[in-house]
Amino acid sequence: VTVTDAAGRTVALERLPRRIVIVGRGPYMALHLLYTFPDGRTRLIGVEAKNASQSDFIARVDPDFLTKVIGLAANPNVEQIVALDPDLVLVKSVAMEELGEVLTQVNIPVVYLGLETPEQFFQDVANLGALLGNPTRAEEVTAFYQSRMDRVTTAVAGIPEGERPRVLLVDYSERAGEVAFQVPALGWMQTYQVQATGGVPVWTGDIQVTDGWTVVNVEQIAAWNPDKVFVVMDWDLYSQAILDSLKASPYWKELNAVKNGELYAYPMDAFQWNTPEPRWILGFTWLATRTHPELFADIDMKEETVTFFSELYDMERVDVSALLLAGDEQC
Repeated sequence: VTVTDAAGRTVALERLPRRIVIVGRGPYMALHLLYTFPDGRTRLIGVEAKNASQSDFIARVDPDFLTKVIGLAANPNVEQIVALDPDLVLVKSVAMEELGEVLTQVNIPVVYLGLETPEQFFQDVANLGALLGNPTRAEEVTAFYQSRMDRVTTAVAGIPEGERPRVLLVDYSERAGEVAFQVPALGWMQTYQVQATGGVPVWTGDIQVTDGWTVVNVEQIAAWNPDKVFVVMDWDLYSQAILDSLKASPYWKELNAVKNGELYAYPMDAFQWNTPEPRWILGFTWLATRTHPELFADIDMKEETVTFFSELYDMERVDVSALLLAGDEQC
């Protein structure tokens, strides 16, 4: 099998891999994508664990996960990876290229996953379908996403630029008592979500964000004065309290979005819906219902969520409900 990965490398394997290891930035992203393939669940032997929550979710999908998959410590070295005797290593982000080169030198194939844009995501899905010998499943996953993307992009296609709401998607974080606001890179999934759902990202004109989150101050946010604001928060923050504090701020309460009741917490369950892992399509769909509610009044997000976890992870409705309870604050 031969694939072209997110780094543009041609990777050829003599046979389908049977022992797969996942490492790199945001390993849960690659892990969650791999688990949309039944074949992936049986071939994964190790994954880098940067936090506990990635296994909390996958353990709901695969009760045997914690006993059959080895959890590597964060930032494992080459020796630790080689000790697992993998025949394929999946790496999120080409920034880990040095690690990949060393593994390749010891005859362990490495395939990079991009995931940051829909195009990269679809390429990664197709590559996994080829590597797992299940292109049919890859086509099913792609069709699931494409149908939902088409539903939204077709509906908003005819809206003139001047009639689209000016949108701010901003990450809110608290560290040592200090609050910070950040906007995403121009080529990232979050920016795509805003644009493709019929909004105009206010940050793309004034700030040339290239490769990461960029800190912005409240004065800049006030100058933008967006029509709608979507706030991404960490799991351990109480969303309603954060929104209430923003509404009371002398800067924020003067924003058109706040005055018109268009300030929202971006939803999540055990994981955020704005990040480039399989849940991004849920965030995309939800964002459309808030950006242009008049066009998507027929979308029931609870049913969308149940369908997502059912079709991609084969979860029962009762299990999905339990998962959503964990993120009920945001949903």
